[in-house]
Amino acid sequence: MIKTSSPFTVPKAPEILYRNELYALITAMTKDYKSVLKIYKDKRNQVAMDAKGTWLTTEITDKLDKLGAKWAKRFDEYAKTHSKKFVAKMAKMSSTQIKSVLKDWYSDKRFELFGEVIPNEIKQVMTAHIEQNVSLISSIAPQYHERVFGSVMRSISGNGSVKQLTTEIYRYGNMSLTRAKMIANDQTRKVYTNITLHNCERLGIKKMQWIHSGAGKHPRDFHKTRWDGKSSPQNPNGLNGLIFELDKPPLIQRANGNTPAVYGYPTELPNCKCIMRAVIE
Repeated sequence: MIKTSSPFTVPKAPEILYRNELYALITAMTKDYKSVLKIYKDKRNQVAMDAKGTWLTTEITDKLDKLGAKWAKRFDEYAKTHSKKFVAKMAKMSSTQIKSVLKDWYSDKRFELFGEVIPNEIKQVMTAHIEQNVSLISSIAPQYHERVFGSVMRSISGNGSVKQLTTEIYRYGNMSLTRAKMIANDQTRKVYTNITLHNCERLGIKKMQWIHSGAGKHPRDFHKTRWDGKSSPQNPNGLNGLIFELDKPPLIQRANGNTPAVYGYPTELPNCKCIMRAVIE
């Protein structure tokens, strides 16, 4: 006899906090880079020729270098402190939800697995996610700086207007905000799902059921299509309702041209909002 649990739903609050903190940093960074505009307006006619023949304004490049170093350091510091707290919170929320979802199936003693001492295999998963989050967050400031620096240099060489440069500085800021939103959403789902899978495996759960949440504006047809109950998880007709083994992740994206097939779990693909529930036989 097969029974299924309630779905494991990814908590929204950590994602919102993650996103808002990144928004605050990016907004402050964009505002700070506005200081380049005054220098550009005052000094753009005072130029020097470098060895490559590019017209540069020394004062602007010095200012940009200082801004780049300043915000790279700010984002690095935030990334290291935030990522540890974020992953630890997700691990705790995963344990709490598992206890709630599976409380009718397992004794309280079994749940001693989720005490204060974190098992080594979960520590390894958490460490990997911490490093990934640090890398993603730390890359925001250098990417923004590179874009702004390029715009300033192009404006100098082409005698661009202050208005145009202002527009580009804010446009790159908005691009960074969009990326921050994607990082917060993607990492919240990936961290929570991955830790939950490992915790369930430690409880002895061997199978999960894939559930299409219907939350995305542009769902993948393959994820949305109802599984026929017959086709193999390695080549299913659709993922919605599919029962798969934890140690044999299902096909989540078919091969297409030069793109190879992808096997994995809910949330693994970009913008995937699918969820899962435990299967007890």
